[in-house]
This record gives sequence, structure tokens and C-alpha cells, in this order.
Amino acid sequence: MSIPFSPHSFRALAALLWALSPISAHAAHPLITEDTGTQGQGNFQFEFTNEYTTLREGGVNQPITLTAAALSYGVVNSVDIIITVPYLRLGQSVANGSPGEHGLADLGLDVKWRFYEREKLSFAFKPGITFPTGDDTRNLGAGKHTWSAYLTTSYETAPWTWHLHLGHVHHNNNSNERVDIWHASVAAERQLGKSLKVVLDAGIDTNTQNGSASDPVFAIAGLIWSIRPDFDLDLGFKAERTDQYRASALLAGLAWRW
Repeated sequence: MSIPFSPHSFRALAALLWALSPISAHAAHPLITEDTGTQGQGNFQFEFTNEYTTLREGGVNQPITLTAAALSYGVVNSVDIIITVPYLRLGQSVANGSPGEHGLADLGLDVKWRFYEREKLSFAFKPGITFPTGDDTRNLGAGKHTWSAYLTTSYETAPWTWHLHLGHVHHNNNSNERVDIWHASVAAERQLGKSLKVVLDAGIDTNTQNGSASDPVFAIAGLIWSIRPDFDLDLGFKAERTDQYRASALLAGLAWRW
């Protein structure tokens, strides 16, 4: 006999997805871990990403899909401004039979500043804010402005590049969720020929659910294919778990620079 699906786990994972969506939209997808690269003065980048997640608990599956569009602009060579527009689809609730929800989540605005670069090592700082454009009564947003701050380090040792990503989200919300959300992750990229990279990522985030002692940990493996110097396609797989639930996700995206 299946254990009833817990709506608390569904809400916690959905909240984590849209609270941290600016991270995944700005990294070299399918990575969540940010790199220190910027677009260069006067240059743009458009990213379109999709994360289809299956949440598994008590033998029951629940789908969650996060689609995001992000536009980056290089103000100067070392500073980007990034706007992220996320769209969230929540599957029908197995717990109570209520219909699924879908709609715009909370818009994000970030600034990425690479403040140190010497030889193979570089550092970047990325503060950001989200706006309560998602309907929090339908689990599509926080209902309040949130802010975040992240520090990223990149180290290049060809053909490998390594990244470290540490930060904090001040998750103001109307749902009695945790306000202080911490993030830590590491990633590696390996160049395979001129146009292909294999990427690996792993990290941990604070559980948004109050009272939970188990924080979600994740691991990602994927590929980035540079069809042209200014256009990338990517594909990845993500596994995430806590003591309460397991989740797996198929990640896909594209990036176009001009």
C-alpha cells in the first residue's frame, strides 16, 4: 500500500525551485554552480532553460516544471546585468486531488561583477533581488521581495575548469517557510575537443520547510555542445534528495550570444 504523498514536500521543492531559479538561469546550464564569466561591454546573452522534475515520495510521483528565460547585458567588461523570467508548472496534487497550477513565478534582477582576475584564478560577486510577480496563493511565488548574494570562484587548468559557489537567499515569504536559505556547490567542466564539454555539479541548499532537519543535496551530470562560438545547446540530468523525498530532473537549454 502506498504512503500518501505529503503536500509539504511538494511545496518545499516548488519553493526551492523558484527561490533559487535565478542561480540556474545564470550559470552555464545545466550547471547550477555559477562561473565568473561575463559577456563583455555591449554584448548580450539570451538563455532559455527547462527543468522537468519528478518528485517521488511514498511510491507516488508528482511533476514540477520550471522554464526560465534570462537576458544578460555587459555594462562593462567585468559587469553584467541579468533579468530572469521564470514560469512554473505544478502537477495535479495527488494528496488532495486539487488541479495543477501554472503561471509566471517571481522575476529576478541580478548584477554580476567579476572583481578579481589573475592568470587562472578569478572571483565574482552577484547580488540580486526578486519581485513578487508570482501568485503565492497558488504556490507560484513568495508573495514578497527577496534578495540574494553569492560569491563565485573559477580556476582554469585546461582541459578542466573548476568552480566554487557560496551564497545566501533572504527568502521573505507569506508561507511560513524559512527565510535564511544558504547555498553551497562545486562544479567541474572538461573540454572534449573544440565544441563539446562534459559538466559535473554537486551542492546543498537549506530546506525551505520549517522544522525540517534534512537539507536537499543535489548532483548534476550533463553536456554542453557549442554548435557555433555564439550558440550552445545543453542537456543534463539532476538527482536531488532529502530524508522526506527523492527527485530527479531532466535539464535542457540553449544560450545565444551577440
